[in-house]
Amino acid sequence: MQFRAQSNSGRYIFTVVAIEGDEVTIDVNHPLAGITLNFAVAVRGVREATPEELGDGHAHGEGGHGH
Repeated sequence: MQFRAQSNSGRYIFTVVAIEGDEVTIDVNHPLAGITLNFAVAVRGVREATPEELGDGHAHGEGGHGH
């Protein structure tokens, strides 16, 4: 059984994994946590990082990135 919850940190989906008397055990890991995933990808282009991306330490993609 899965539920959604909202906290100051964001939204979570959690799964009830056990119910024993008055105790409920939940799992808040992503449903794919612990599973090996394989991806097939194709590189469609390569470009130099912008100075802003270098400063932020990650790519921003088309249209920039609002911090």
